[in-house]
Amino acid sequence: MKKLRKKMGLELYAKVEELFLDKEAAHILWSKFIEILKNYKINEVLDIGCGSGDFCLMANKNGIEVRGIDLSKNQLKKAIKKGCDCIVKNVCELDKKFDSAVAIFDVINYMNEKELKKFFECVKKVINRYFIFDVNTLYSMEDLAIGTLKAEDENRFSVLYSEFEDNKLITEITLFEKENNCYKKTQKRIIQYYHSLKIIEKLSQMELLEIIPISLYGSEEAEKLILVFKKV
Repeated sequence: MKKLRKKMGLELYAKVEELFLDKEAAHILWSKFIEILKNYKINEVLDIGCGSGDFCLMANKNGIEVRGIDLSKNQLKKAIKKGCDCIVKNVCELDKKFDSAVAIFDVINYMNEKELKKFFECVKKVINRYFIFDVNTLYSMEDLAIGTLKAEDENRFSVLYSEFEDNKLITEITLFEKENNCYKKTQKRIIQYYHSLKIIEKLSQMELLEIIPISLYGSEEAEKLILVFKKV
């Protein structure tokens, strides 16, 4: 039941994400990942949590072959329409090997320590070389992400309310969708977990090669860390 609630929360977030996504900030992050992939001479990559496929498109244009997986059917429908090669799959269900893998935009932060340990074990089974991903810093979760955000378009109005406590960022998602001159209300909760670099290194059982601080919204402090791990 807990996993079902979590999945339903992420499905709702997938429906409202485009209302809140800062495309300019996202482009900065995607571009940085492309740069890193080129630096490590990675031409084939598994995109874990590929979402609506924007990174897939950018990578393909840069000569990088991408296979995407995601748990959200709503997101994958968008990605497939864009021409991305992706399927609804958990990384632990894969039986194919890839040169390397990426997980972009908070994928790691949606897992608690127990889930993250299992996740890393599964990733190691399907890659030959590198796993590259971003994580939110304590500063971004504790100071920047809290509070209320509102966004709307012609048929939708959504509110995100976030609080940070005990190393968890809890976000209440409320969505009003217009249906036949009425509004249907849907409400779910998602949780993101702060993981220290020490914990991530311990759980990964891989070699940390590089730590790349990045600011997407003009903050003086890094909002994210991009981590490059090598399978050992």
